[in-house]
Amino acid sequence: MTAVAAATISFTGCSTGTASYDDARSLVAPTFAPAPRSPADSPQLDALVLRDTAGLAATGPNADPTNLTRAFAALTAEFPDIDRISDLYFDDENVWLTIVDPEAPNRSRSIYWSDYSGLSVGDAEFMEEDTSFPISAVHVDAITALVDGLAERYPSLVIDMPRLSTELSYDLGLSWRLDLVDARGNLAIVFADLDGTVTVVDQDQD
Repeated sequence: MTAVAAATISFTGCSTGTASYDDARSLVAPTFAPAPRSPADSPQLDALVLRDTAGLAATGPNADPTNLTRAFAALTAEFPDIDRISDLYFDDENVWLTIVDPEAPNRSRSIYWSDYSGLSVGDAEFMEEDTSFPISAVHVDAITALVDGLAERYPSLVIDMPRLSTELSYDLGLSWRLDLVDARGNLAIVFADLDGTVTVVDQDQD
């Protein structure tokens, strides 16, 4: 066949329409918003409304994602074959996560790391479901850029306890969850993709 003929479909009680191959070729592909310069420039953050905290100061330092690199190095030194983790979270000094027990696939072990005490490994516990994800999914540079960007954009807030867990990601896919705290308490929960781009802002309405 040397040409594509127009196809016409008609239904009783409906208007008749005609579509052709040339019409399809003329459709313009959808455009997408460019990636933000910084994760803190994610447009979803425009929904965040700061509260009046005049005369009050938020307590506590921001979480420090740079500790993840040293914690992972200590983990792989202790367990060279470990390439999956779950329930990762951290603050300004400490890192917590869970691994599948290398000696028993239906058991898990809690891992704690700090710069002061190094790596600690908990006792094996029964694991009902394997919710682990690859360590390679944790882009330390991306979560660092997000935390630093939020700290610069919202100096009156504390970025508290970022967490990466399939059980906290809901229908968003594996996502970071960060609590934003002001001098009056919890202000909002921010969810972000693994590349640090903010996807959802859940504002506390109190």
